[in-house]
Amino acid sequence: MENVTLDPVWEKILNYLTEQLTKESFDLWIKPLKPLSLTENKLIIQAPNKFFSDWFVQKHKKNVENIITELIGQKSELEFKHLQELDSIISKTTAQEPPTEDISEVMPLAETSFNQKYTFDTFVEGPSNRFAKASCLAASNNPGKEYNPIFIYGGVGLGKTHLLHAIGNRVLRNNPRAKILYITSEKFINEFIDSLKYDKPASFRNRFRKLDCLLIDDIQFLVDKQRSQEEFFYTFNALYDEKKQIVITSDQAPEELANVEERLRSRLEWGVIADIKPPDLETRIAILRKKAEVEKIYVPDDVILYLAGQIKSNIRKLEGSLIRIVAFSSLTGTPLTVDTTKEIINDIISREETQKPITPEKIQKIVSRHYHIDPRDMRSRKRTDAIALPRQIAMYLARNFTELSSKEIGGCFGGKDHTTVLHACNKIQGLVKTNPFFSEKINMIIKDIKSED
Repeated sequence: MENVTLDPVWEKILNYLTEQLTKESFDLWIKPLKPLSLTENKLIIQAPNKFFSDWFVQKHKKNVENIITELIGQKSELEFKHLQELDSIISKTTAQEPPTEDISEVMPLAETSFNQKYTFDTFVEGPSNRFAKASCLAASNNPGKEYNPIFIYGGVGLGKTHLLHAIGNRVLRNNPRAKILYITSEKFINEFIDSLKYDKPASFRNRFRKLDCLLIDDIQFLVDKQRSQEEFFYTFNALYDEKKQIVITSDQAPEELANVEERLRSRLEWGVIADIKPPDLETRIAILRKKAEVEKIYVPDDVILYLAGQIKSNIRKLEGSLIRIVAFSSLTGTPLTVDTTKEIINDIISREETQKPITPEKIQKIVSRHYHIDPRDMRSRKRTDAIALPRQIAMYLARNFTELSSKEIGGCFGGKDHTTVLHACNKIQGLVKTNPFFSEKINMIIKDIKSED
């Protein structure tokens, strides 16, 4: 057995499970677990009861055992102890610092992990996502050809990551030897920084530029990262020139991305651009039914209808709520009804689901009140400092708290064009970062916007 201790092994397992599960499922099933000891061929985990351990064994045992085996260098297995069995557990472990990772040890591409549940078959199609799904499916069947690059944008929890994993699964099914990588832009940045720190830029570039397919999630986090943007720009060019598939996701359209170099923005706009909007009621019902089918659980129709009516803008939260109510019902023996569902999910249905939507008009009203101006001045051609700054603040907040594009926001401010809106957003974002008093002022305005019906 290699010199590996409990904490880094458990950390690696948690990182894997975080990628596989929604936050709600992770909080429900994984957080109650506790690692107890690690021997030469066994990891012992404490679980609240047999329900938790059975679920874990069914869903994740094989992959987690493979992770342990890889880390300690010999075949290993999991063992669960329930709370009532703890007296028999003697071995204890002490926390140690995880080892520093050597950037030169690049993960083999064959080990890129895709969530097997995220396929095109399990992706529920509706009017809000049909074009995005069709584009990704076509690209996965013929990578690097007709639909390249693909840029998918939309809000949090609407299925962008699902589509990336579906592409990965389909490409590998068609060609098991394909070199394909899914990575978040945040991880891309961190690995690039590490490559500079350890003087290994060539290894970094080789890893990315020899791919057949690059799937990069949340590209918006590249903003303000000039060196990382430059590296991604050259990576993009290298892959595109070799006709390798590139699929990118973001919470904003390319034209909406602030502080992105124009040459990179133009690359992002070269191919297919597809947006994903929040699903309608029929699609939300279909999503819940598909989730119940995949998980092999029974949920009454009236409960599904209630959930679909309550959680409207986040598929991740929708599916997580379904898992939570089913788990609660199973653990406690409580019948699954609409009334019990209301009690169970009361604390995770945020105020955002029930409050009136935030509109540009509401933002203009609140900002004008703070700066003692007439809201109509926001939509006027006046350019005095007394009007210009509040208008820019309102544009910045509208971009952050509404689903409107910069062009649409500009229309709400007297027909300003989208470049004016982007300039305002960049200016206010810079002030928020550098001026603590200004940042506090913005937070006060945001609080008023959220609290006023």
